[in-house]
Amino acid sequence: MVTVRVCVGTYCYLQGGQQLAQWKNYIPKTLMDKVTFVGSSCLGCKEDNAKPPYAKVGEVLIERATPEKIIAEIETQLELIN
Repeated sequence: MVTVRVCVGTYCYLQGGQQLAQWKNYIPKTLMDKVTFVGSSCLGCKEDNAKPPYAKVGEVLIERATPEKIIAEIETQLELIN
């Protein structure tokens, strides 16, 4: 099981996080039972060098997160588990 944290804080949300908050529209059905999604108010970005939106897959922080980047990291981590 892989945990995905998606920042739903205002800064990330306005910078594209609203798309990530609708993750069910993007994740392949084959991964649904292998992933837990959690909303997070902040993932520790530094505002002076911020690259929102942020997501965290396991312990890997993804800057300028997109559904494609998140799915790719989920698949990478699931391969390492198996």
